[in-house]
Amino acid sequence: MSNNVLLDVRNLKLHFRTRSGPVQAVDGVSFQLRQGHTLAVVGESGCGKTSLAKAILRLLPRNVTEYSGSVIFDGEDIMKYDDEKFRREVRWSKIALVPQASMNSLNPVIRIEDQLMEPLLIHEDISKQEAAKRVRDAFGVVGLPLDFLGRYPFELSGGMRQRAAIAMALASNPKLVVLDEPSSALDLLTQANLMNVLKRIKHEYKTTFILITHDIGTASELADEIAVMYAGEMIEYASAEYFYTDAHHPYSRKLMASVPTLREDKELGFIPGQPPSLINPPTGCRFAERCEQRFAKCSTHPRVTKLENGATVQCWLYNEDETGEVKHA
Repeated sequence: MSNNVLLDVRNLKLHFRTRSGPVQAVDGVSFQLRQGHTLAVVGESGCGKTSLAKAILRLLPRNVTEYSGSVIFDGEDIMKYDDEKFRREVRWSKIALVPQASMNSLNPVIRIEDQLMEPLLIHEDISKQEAAKRVRDAFGVVGLPLDFLGRYPFELSGGMRQRAAIAMALASNPKLVVLDEPSSALDLLTQANLMNVLKRIKHEYKTTFILITHDIGTASELADEIAVMYAGEMIEYASAEYFYTDAHHPYSRKLMASVPTLREDKELGFIPGQPPSLINPPTGCRFAERCEQRFAKCSTHPRVTKLENGATVQCWLYNEDETGEVKHA
């Protein structure tokens, strides 16, 4: 593993038990994330984006039927940790989460300062005075006035609550912050302001992010790499530079075709049909039924192919010949 790779996920699986059968929410996902970079995970609702974050953070419900693979964080396979060691040494102190719907994640009857101090007092052996200082510093990083610390969550706007949730994650100085749809419930102006805050944090503090989002346009503001999830699988992984100019997987191209642009007048595309059920997904390519480029080989499960630009794509349209050069099927 390269020295600057902070997170190396290998064949990660997370399946849930339901009355209808096991849901393959995350099914064999592998990727690497370098220190100081931002990975944007994009895809339709129900494709496994949030489940991937929960698998990395081991925030698991009781109905898990399979949880396997390797999550190598900062050189150690944290999947081998028992639950108590993971809770004490990893979750929140090294990997922090900013969940969706910050109003629901913040306790409405506890003041903001007390909520932000609580994880520090639980996970770190520090005094209340030191915890209060760390919280004030984190508030300054996200651009919130210090007098807001004495307020309750309902006294803050949606954008301010989201910043408070980010401050809570940053106060413990984690090496990785997972942002789960941080701007989905905000108006466009507040979204833009929040993304500016995140960009500043990334560049000034070299923070590593995983950004989970539906909004590919928003992802372009922060992402160094893009991962496309579909039906529990990561079907494309590429640098943002290449992805936005030349996405490879047919699903990725459809996603890009649905994004409006300011500088060209284009007809917006759409993806016909519905994603497959994760209870009984197709044995072949999971996108085949919705793909205009499908052919006979798509009835078998595609392998992951590495392209010349370093991207990986899980699609039979891309193969390698004996020389190792990538060719189009």
